[in-house]
Amino acid sequence: MKFSIVTPCYNAAPYLPETLDSVLNQTAVRSGRVTLEYWLMDGGSTDNTLELLTEYNHPNLHIHSAKDQGMYDALAQGFAQTSGDVIAYVNAGDFYCPHAFAVVSAIMETGQVDWLTGYRVIYNQHSQVIQMDLPYPYRRPLFPYGLYNQAWCRVQQESTFWTQKVHQNLDLETLKSWQYAGDYFLWCQLAKQTELQVVRSYLGGFKRQPGQLSERRDLYHQEVAQMTQPAPLEAKLQQTWDYCRWRWQKNYHRVWRFNSNIDQWCWYK
Repeated sequence: MKFSIVTPCYNAAPYLPETLDSVLNQTAVRSGRVTLEYWLMDGGSTDNTLELLTEYNHPNLHIHSAKDQGMYDALAQGFAQTSGDVIAYVNAGDFYCPHAFAVVSAIMETGQVDWLTGYRVIYNQHSQVIQMDLPYPYRRPLFPYGLYNQAWCRVQQESTFWTQKVHQNLDLETLKSWQYAGDYFLWCQLAKQTELQVVRSYLGGFKRQPGQLSERRDLYHQEVAQMTQPAPLEAKLQQTWDYCRWRWQKNYHRVWRFNSNIDQWCWYK
């Protein structure tokens, strides 16, 4: 199984090493269980980003540096070049768990999953985990209403992977047009094709840094509103019910868990 990972960046030299190492040093890659194609899409950085990247000299790392129109333009360009069986992206400063690809490949190899996410994990500036939540099972029909646009139910991009089967149908040209909420556009595109399934495992996390693009939540919400439609009462009630179950019942079904008795990841309905 081949993984294709994309990292868009611009003047991100201080944040890149941790991200690069988390991708290139995955245990599944080092053991040969999976192969890797890693695209680093640099927007023409003026700091020492390129100097840093050349020091890695890794055969699986492909560096593209040219001026772009923003993060999602760079991301779309990177996605267009991917050829892996499993696709994902991780921004500079964020990083994966060392065993993330091993978990994802084990589940993807069952042929039952095309879109997968794990625990929502937040790091502080010292790379320490300060928050970890298991998201509740997402519902495809609710994505087009923008109902997964709040902190408690947001899909964490750093923990999310999908297959080439659904990736090839993504509208990458439209993705380029977004500046803040391109990730939610991707989720809406994927939700048209398949269910987002949840695994009870730590795959990756988001690192809080000052001055991040993600801090502009007002602009993010505006873009989500542009790409979605108003939610009917029935959809809002469904989300409220899901929230109540998630808030008070963490051990719910419809989730992938590890069964120690058989040493496998299993789907619990």
